[in-house]
Amino acid sequence: MDLSTLMPQQLQIVKTLDRPLFVSAGAGSGKTFTLTRRIVYALSPESGPFVEHLDQVLAITFTKDAAAEIRDRVRRALIDEGMDEEALTVDDAWISTIHGMCSRILRAHALELGIDPEFTVLTDTDELMDQAVEHVLARATAPDAAPELAASLKALYAWYPMAGEGGPFGTGTTIKGLVRDLLELSSQLPGGMDDVCVARGQADTSALADAYRAALGASKAATEKAQTALDAIDAFEASGKTMADAARLMMSCTMPRASKAFPKEQVELLKAEAADAFINIVLACGGPALDALVGLARSVEAEYRALKAAQSALDNNDLLRMAYEALRDYPAIRVAYESRFKMVMIDEFQDTDQMQVDLICYLTGAGERALCTVGDAQQSIYRFRGAEVEVFRRQERKVGASGAAAAASTPGAVLASSEVSASSGAPAGELVKLVRNFRSHDEVLRYVARVFDGDDGGLMQGFLDLEASDGRKDTLVADASRRQALFVAGGSTQERTQAKARAIAERFRALADAGQPQGGMVLLLGRMTNADVYAQAFRDQGLDCVIAGGSVFAQAAEVQTVRALVCALANPADTAQGLMPLLASPMFALGAQEFLALATKLDDQTGETSRRNIDAGIMSDSDVPGLQDLPLVTRAREVLRYALRRVGRDSFAAIARDVVNASGWFVRLAQRGPEGKAIAANVLKALDAVAEAEAEFGNSPRSIALAFDRFLAGKEAPGALNEGGDGAVRIMTVHASKGLEYPVVAVAECFGVRKSSGAAQMGRVEGGAQVVALPARFDGVKLADGTFVKGDDVKKQFEHAFKGKGTSLWLPPELMEDVCATGSPAEAFARLRNDDLRLSLEERARLLYVAMTRARELVILAMDAGVSRGKVTAPTFDVETDLTYDVLRRILPTDALDMPQLDADRLVFDNSQPGDYELISLSDFTFGEQAFEANASLDAEGRLVRGDADADAADDSASTIVPGPADPKPDSFELVYPQAVGVRMGTCPFPARDSYSYSSIAAALHAETEDRAAEARVPMDESGDDAESDGSEITDADVAAVEPAGNPMALGSAFHAACQWLIEMGADALPAERADALARLWCLTPEQRERFDVALDRWLKSAVRADLLAWPCVRAEVPFFSLGCEDEDIARYGAYAEGAIDALATNPADSSRALVIDYKTGGTPDETPDQLLEKHALQARVYADVLHKAGFEAVTVKFVRVEQADPTIFVEPSEPQVVTYNL
Repeated sequence: MDLSTLMPQQLQIVKTLDRPLFVSAGAGSGKTFTLTRRIVYALSPESGPFVEHLDQVLAITFTKDAAAEIRDRVRRALIDEGMDEEALTVDDAWISTIHGMCSRILRAHALELGIDPEFTVLTDTDELMDQAVEHVLARATAPDAAPELAASLKALYAWYPMAGEGGPFGTGTTIKGLVRDLLELSSQLPGGMDDVCVARGQADTSALADAYRAALGASKAATEKAQTALDAIDAFEASGKTMADAARLMMSCTMPRASKAFPKEQVELLKAEAADAFINIVLACGGPALDALVGLARSVEAEYRALKAAQSALDNNDLLRMAYEALRDYPAIRVAYESRFKMVMIDEFQDTDQMQVDLICYLTGAGERALCTVGDAQQSIYRFRGAEVEVFRRQERKVGASGAAAAASTPGAVLASSEVSASSGAPAGELVKLVRNFRSHDEVLRYVARVFDGDDGGLMQGFLDLEASDGRKDTLVADASRRQALFVAGGSTQERTQAKARAIAERFRALADAGQPQGGMVLLLGRMTNADVYAQAFRDQGLDCVIAGGSVFAQAAEVQTVRALVCALANPADTAQGLMPLLASPMFALGAQEFLALATKLDDQTGETSRRNIDAGIMSDSDVPGLQDLPLVTRAREVLRYALRRVGRDSFAAIARDVVNASGWFVRLAQRGPEGKAIAANVLKALDAVAEAEAEFGNSPRSIALAFDRFLAGKEAPGALNEGGDGAVRIMTVHASKGLEYPVVAVAECFGVRKSSGAAQMGRVEGGAQVVALPARFDGVKLADGTFVKGDDVKKQFEHAFKGKGTSLWLPPELMEDVCATGSPAEAFARLRNDDLRLSLEERARLLYVAMTRARELVILAMDAGVSRGKVTAPTFDVETDLTYDVLRRILPTDALDMPQLDADRLVFDNSQPGDYELISLSDFTFGEQAFEANASLDAEGRLVRGDADADAADDSASTIVPGPADPKPDSFELVYPQAVGVRMGTCPFPARDSYSYSSIAAALHAETEDRAAEARVPMDESGDDAESDGSEITDADVAAVEPAGNPMALGSAFHAACQWLIEMGADALPAERADALARLWCLTPEQRERFDVALDRWLKSAVRADLLAWPCVRAEVPFFSLGCEDEDIARYGAYAEGAIDALATNPADSSRALVIDYKTGGTPDETPDQLLEKHALQARVYADVLHKAGFEAVTVKFVRVEQADPTIFVEPSEPQVVTYNL
């Protein structure tokens, strides 16, 4: 076997087979090639052979693709060496991911372990976990649930919202989120939830009282504050020590100002004592909430396990844990495997966790003789998956110590315990470093070293410096500097992102103009949030661009277009999510004129125009003069009408695909080159997901739409390109670029991390994990003086305890040891938070390293920082959360104070040229002793304008930019969303169907005389907030006799119209002119008019109306159109439900609850409350079914009878009769 081409270190790795081997392999150092040669050498006669067959080799790598690459390389190498028979066994070899290995072990011993050998492996656990949470909560909130369970959940609800945002304090901290985080953490521990310790506190106020007593007598104000606090402490000690008592105490503890008698040091100590006391007291008083959190997590864990068992499924955590337990607890299984493998190799070892290492140790034989670990600590970027870089470092120290022990094992030497182990039969390990880089140019590697070499002041200690290979091929065509950077200062975050995007695009354009192929350029992003901004900047420069990595599939505009198509087909009346975004998308490209045509109706008899819903416009050919025969409208109508007629009869997925084809979208995308192919790949992937949903749930439009939304909620990568997009600039995440390389690399959004603002901190500690869960919200409380304090104010006061105020921490690290007791939850919270921040920033540096080392020829770094406001404006560098300042200090010339010279035009390297570095200042600022003026701005189109250039100049220069081909874009227009105004849906000629509303089925059960008349158009002045009109007028010319006088249903219709106007206009009273107009419109009799006035007066003064208006968002006459019905008693009436809700109240901050008000007039006076409850039950269930499908979890429906001919039915004359359902 020819090994002559190997470097000395590579040769050492290949031939070291009989002892533990630890390899630090730098980026681009050929480690995969070396591992392949090691396997083949072990099978060759030159090694003995060391292994007789390939099934004696275990090779573990991080991804399936990497495992497939190793198998392919081994197969080709074996064939080249004449070992054809061994090459035939490669596909059955133990070369896989660690999860693949675990799965293989479990299937082989399934009967011994009591599991189904045909188990499936879950690749996406989110949906099943969500089901587990929902099942547990449903049982806990059921009517027959145990009272103690309901009480515990109530305590937990008081601390956290169920889902959604938790507000500025504890943003995103929710019950569901916490439970999932707890289970994810516990799944990495041998004992599961048993190894998770949730911190509890002690309600001890003695230290806080001592700190306040020190302020007595310092000054009048300090004495008053101290005495108030001491009185509150006494009151708390005498109380029941509930959360309300804790809130009163915190609100009474204010901080005195520093003075000579009470210096700043004592104020800081008092704040620290208060912080420690508040956290301890809250955790002590909140014991029931913490008990509920742990209990809920355990219940969900058990339910999740049961759901998996029902499906005979395991997730990746199960594979690791069960394989570990099988090897640990079953000696026969352990013996079978520890002697099976003569070679065990772990690639990408830096992305391993401790449980995986413990598992592997059972397979490596005595003294880990067979183990070879290969990795690079500088490329450990998967902490979010549980990877621990410290595991890599521990193994390095362990193998290094064994080698040192062997070297020290000479006569007379004194050995440490580890050395004794090494000298008592276990072979000494070897450390090898691969530092020859075969990928990057030397200037790129020197750029990397300048940023990261810790021995020279860089970002990484113990940096593994790389050496360029002399034999590499130079692929830089353009005459350009290989090391470039730009820094954007000032402006908003969005403006800085746009400026970076434009600046990078300009540099890529210049490289392309100089002959550098576009397909060899890549932009690597730390996060993909703004990928579309960068993509647009490239396209504006005439560069084809594809987004080729990351989990941003659902956010792609083309995928949202497919979602709009699915919504439109499943529910045509849901225009906000379906037709409107679909028609505005590039698929149909309707603009303002086309939407006006669809939304305008012409009365053939009167010649007047009025508004119609766009779904009605699609189904009708009647357009107003001047807006007729618009080609885009004609095409949309033809395509969508045909599609809607097929819904329910033909395959839903086929209909969706046919709409895309018939719209001509694919044809236009094909004309856009690689960029269009990338968009088309995403569209096809989305359509495939629709087909998969139909295959699973059948031809049920609603079920398909819900399943598609669940698919989009997962983390999906973009669709694959059929032709690779070789001619286009790529945008991808750094994670997606791992293992890849490109001639030109730009790096952005990769320098900073966010400070955790969560109300819970959790992390691994020795022996398990620790969790400190603080409340994310508080109830309001009444103080001793009778003052009521809102919950938000209590929350802000408590926030000071662990976040401080402004930039000042109340509990800084230097006071923690003096103030906090050993194991204090306050200390634990701060430690976990600080450790997480430190580890996150360290990993961000490694992410930057990975990004820079993807480059073969040229690297561009794009950084930014905001500028502070106030008298002194300076860049807001925060070295605790961002690497930008440290990177600039390394790559720019520095002044006498070692501060980077931001106005330099070149980098620190000797051969750097003017323009290699650029400062783009969007605002004036001061840095050090130097003032900088803004030198750039963004025009109205988002283009970067430098110097004193004005918008006209920008427009002139834009003419030189070659625009990329694009779909026709719609004109700008405004959408009126239901969140702001209740849009009323009118009836329209949908395809024939079996539809129902409550009104259409109520007759089968009850004869309700209070039902309204048929809907009539009530002309309303839409400029009701204009100075010249309050919206109350209805002129005689507007009034038509819609019903004959005395119609018994007219009263209800007039009342509903009045209530709708009150809500939409935000009015507290109905103007007399409008009341008169409504009476004329609905032809009310004098008796009905009198009853109308009484009903309106009763409603306006009622408590139920006050409750309604207390909600943040109240809408009137909210239409609904629902496909299918989950309630079997209602579903038998038809496949569709449609109607309108009289009044709907919601809270954007808590999307789980909704309140429905339904007005009733008339009715039978002798109905009992029980009869009324039974009478309205069906209608309440219709409302609840519709809102549950819309995502609301708890729906309260109130039927409010405001009027009856017999006034004696009202128990309280001033209050209406209310029937309430909680569903």
